[in-house]
Amino acid sequence: MAAAMSTRDRRALIILGGAVALFALLQFDVVLPGGAGALTAAPVNAVEEQLLTAQVASRQRPLTQAELKAAQATLANAEKRLLTSDTAALASAEMREIAGKILEAEGIKMDSSQFGRAELEGDYYAQVPLVVHFNCAIEQVVNLMAAIANAGPLLTTREVRISPSKSETKTVAVRMTIAGYLPVARTPELVKKKESR
Repeated sequence: MAAAMSTRDRRALIILGGAVALFALLQFDVVLPGGAGALTAAPVNAVEEQLLTAQVASRQRPLTQAELKAAQATLANAEKRLLTSDTAALASAEMREIAGKILEAEGIKMDSSQFGRAELEGDYYAQVPLVVHFNCAIEQVVNLMAAIANAGPLLTTREVRISPSKSETKTVAVRMTIAGYLPVARTPELVKKKESR
């Protein structure tokens, strides 16, 4: 009873059959059409190299296309998480609101905040930083950083300074810079500034 052959086995047999046919033709000094004469080893080696290069490229093409689609999907998901404000100034206020909610959710009271200056982040995005000051337990700092990374809006922690608190409690004083991102189209002043350089 013959077992069913898989697609891979069929493909291997087809390639093997083609290779055997090519080998037989080369062994019997077959003349190429158009009066090219008998095949020699040098052109055959060049053709084999071209064939191998074409085979490698054809195997990689679906992988490359799949990687491109995955990267485009990742970019689209990240762009959905950008700040929604129309200008960098409004985005700073939006950052203040977002940071306040995240700190509150972690049980941390914000002592103060400072708006940072929006800057270009690459060619397509602008970074909108916010500096926040607060006191908390070290475990809360760790939980806060995880909450920032997992927040709805796309946020990053740009700088963290931790120093011991002056109180008798086991808390630390933290100065943290959190950044959100805008499409560069919403910050024309940054684009003009870059172009004038």
